Amino acid sequence: MADQEKHYFARGNTADGLYTLFDSVLSGLDTVFVLQGRAGTAVSAFLTELAGAWSHKGWSLHYIHHPLNRDWLEGLILKEFGIGVVDGNAWSSDPVLEGTEIRLIDLQEVVSVELLNEHASEIEEADRQTSALYKEAYDTFQKTLRIHDEWETFYIQNLDLVVMDRIAEEWAEEHLVPIRPARSHAVHRFLGAATWEGAVDYVLNLTDDLETRVFVKGRPGSGKSTLFKRLAKAAEQRGVDTEIYHCGFDPNSLDMIIFPQQSLAIFDSTAPHEHFPSREGDEILDVYELAITPGTDERFEDQIAEIRARYSRSMKEAIALLATVREVQEPVLQIYERAVDLEAIRRLAGGIQAEVDALTNSSVIGD
Repeated sequence: MADQEKHYFARGNTADGLYTLFDSVLSGLDTVFVLQGRAGTAVSAFLTELAGAWSHKGWSLHYIHHPLNRDWLEGLILKEFGIGVVDGNAWSSDPVLEGTEIRLIDLQEVVSVELLNEHASEIEEADRQTSALYKEAYDTFQKTLRIHDEWETFYIQNLDLVVMDRIAEEWAEEHLVPIRPARSHAVHRFLGAATWEGAVDYVLNLTDDLETRVFVKGRPGSGKSTLFKRLAKAAEQRGVDTEIYHCGFDPNSLDMIIFPQQSLAIFDSTAPHEHFPSREGDEILDVYELAITPGTDERFEDQIAEIRARYSRSMKEAIALLATVREVQEPVLQIYERAVDLEAIRRLAGGIQAEVDALTNSSVIGD
């Protein structure tokens, strides 16, 4: 059952602003149902209703979580049937995917427009405040990233690039042997996100069914992300499929790569997503021990401690702004909860379930 339910994010609150990987997450699907219309809590309620119906069928079900609040859903994917259901407000107002059938679903019919109109001024003001708070949060994340760059400098200057090159080459030679000659496929996702309650990740869920997990330890600037990028490139050249997981704070950095054909994952196992080996097949790759000049931590201890403290304060400030976004949105969400017709959601979800059942049945027959 562990390999049948996966959790991740398709968007992130990052130093580059609200960053989306939805096009990659949904790429290659046969059919995508797009939920349209501003319906507030109705979207997550609709997706939760579908998830509840599908979670008992033994299908491979992917849950796409909201980057502000992990308890909200932005999408679902039935992997083996090539079917997705996604919030159009999160993905695209003009949805297009090459080779994918797009089905538009209007959620306006499950919401009382009259009630929303009565509270139009409150909703508009909350939207204005939310927009300003998000901008301030993203600016603060950018400031935090610059502090992180300062932190990295000590280790970049003491990194043995020859050793890191050798690690990448030897690791690729040992592990990235194609199972069959084929063109590789890569999908890009976020394993975690900066939410209103802090950093959240799904590393253990995403790797639970894999035979081998490599926990990479190190320091900022010790070459972890660069190593992952080199391995992703090597996999592409060798025809090996990859799931590439970007950092929820800095989307230009990589936190994990899964090689599903090899039942293998290698990931950054340092804060804020620090995990430790717990079973057979788990191993540690410590790049600080292997490639950083001995004594670097001790030699720059005071400077690093000062930068780490500034980084922590700045990150907490950014998360606090996201928490304020959540507070500002709460009254509006309560308005939407009153405006949503739950029975209408169940009927509409039932219609989607019937269509999906037809598609899945035809897929099984076709197989």
